Amino acid sequence: MPDFKDATNFTLILAFIVPGLITVYVRSRFISGRTPSHTENVLGYLVLSLLYYSLTVPFLEQALKVQEPWIARVAVWIGLTMLGPALFGVLLGAWAQKEWGIWIARKLNLSTIHVIPAAWDWRFSKIPPGGMFVMATLTSGEKVAGFFGTSSFASSDLGERDLHSFRGRKVDAARR
Repeated sequence: MPDFKDATNFTLILAFIVPGLITVYVRSRFISGRTPSHTENVLGYLVLSLLYYSLTVPFLEQALKVQEPWIARVAVWIGLTMLGPALFGVLLGAWAQKEWGIWIARKLNLSTIHVIPAAWDWRFSKIPPGGMFVMATLTSGEKVAGFFGTSSFASSDLGERDLHSFRGRKVDAARR
């Protein structure tokens, strides 16, 4: 990964890595699962940035023409490198959450791999607006049940699986 020692590298990182980074960050607010480290995901950021730019080519042409006043140029570039990728992340998050890609693949008789790695994460990412009744069986065999609503929480960390219900009690992963 380029470093910040040279102004050219800074510009390249800003132009080709930051939009993808922002897109991934915003998209991750809509889905659960493990997010790779930044060093593992640099190529992914680059690919997402290039995809984003391919969709915004008409705007890029206009942005390159803006020279004066300097504040307008800054505003355009902030919009293209930060606000646009954030909107792109929202769209990708909605795409994943609503499973539109899976729907299209099914229509084409194709199989897909789900982006959510565990059934636990998938179930708790689809809580109905009014909440739901949950029964968990712990590894000890004990069953714990309760209402899981908007004030409840289910961890998606593989090493720390736990549930917390505002009206119930915490169920620790070690006992699950």
